[in-house]
Amino acid sequence: FPAPFWGASQHIIDAELVAVRRAGGAQLTAHHPRARAVLQSNSNLPMSDVSAPPSMECAGSASAPSPSTHGRKEGGRAVASSRGKVTDAGVRIGGSFSPAPDPAWVKSRNDVLEAVVARQAALLESVAKPPITVTLPDGSTRPATAFVTSPLDIATAISKGLAQACCVASVSYAKGERLPSPLEAGMVAMANGPDEEEGEVSEDWELWDLNRPLEGSCELKLHKFGDAEGQITFWHSSAHILGEALESLFGAHLTHGPPTDGGFFYDSFMGEAAVDKEKVGQLESRAKLIVDQKQPFERVVVSKEECLRIFEANPFKKALISSKLPDGSSTTVYRCGPFIDLCKGPHLPSTGCVKAFKLTKNSTAHWLGQAGNDELQ
Repeated sequence: FPAPFWGASQHIIDAELVAVRRAGGAQLTAHHPRARAVLQSNSNLPMSDVSAPPSMECAGSASAPSPSTHGRKEGGRAVASSRGKVTDAGVRIGGSFSPAPDPAWVKSRNDVLEAVVARQAALLESVAKPPITVTLPDGSTRPATAFVTSPLDIATAISKGLAQACCVASVSYAKGERLPSPLEAGMVAMANGPDEEEGEVSEDWELWDLNRPLEGSCELKLHKFGDAEGQITFWHSSAHILGEALESLFGAHLTHGPPTDGGFFYDSFMGEAAVDKEKVGQLESRAKLIVDQKQPFERVVVSKEECLRIFEANPFKKALISSKLPDGSSTTVYRCGPFIDLCKGPHLPSTGCVKAFKLTKNSTAHWLGQAGNDELQ
């Protein structure tokens, strides 16, 4: 795709949302069984006029990812084995639920995280911040400062247009070059949902938030939307926007909302409440508000104990944390505005990078894809 490019995406609630970013370039349509991505040029074409060709609407097209890729399929979910069993089949953990806007636990959750952020900021003040060297793919180098300079700083120093076009970075530290961070000890990269495996943070090429400070001399790649890394980051951040809308409007208990090869979805528990036409309009309006606020994405390292406190009100997140995160370890959450999610990242710099949403479909599924478990939508 021509650069700079901010593309488009199809999103799912366990539903589908189209998120469109406009820039130069030709129109493209793509498909997977539950999502259609539409990338359009910088025209004034209304969203209602943008559609995929009929041949793209059928399930099982050549460009559709397999269920094992995105962990979702009609009628169920592919669940990968991991450190522990989340819940037994046929066990309902959602409890009673009545939709309500701005639930009190949103503030309580944020208060817990604020205390963690303040403590870590004080800890990082004492960390040495030596000069480092950042090597770009063309072999050129840029001076930087450990725990201060971010990939976005490097991109901005090259050109403002490059910084605006980038979605995410990849970083590779040579042996011995990555400086120890007091926050990263015992880190476990939690999967974005029960369909994925967790694992230790990679010591090779690692996807890196554009606004996350570098931790030593390294090689750096900057990814735009035309790169696979850029697309999956864009769709992942879009899922968090949807998650924030679901929580703030209805107090939904979110389960997981990963990116897929062609978009994303977010499963949520709302008891007997259904997503009707009125709720669709509310979600679209709230998503636009979240985008307009340009909420920065913030990565925060938390211990297992802190994680359980943060998600005290969400039985589904607690089940994932308890079964998959070893005692004594730490993981990451991401915050944008009032929204906090258990997440390995990375993310876009802010919600303002996604320009428009359109909810097109919603459906139901069972927690962990097992009949008899709580019904999600």
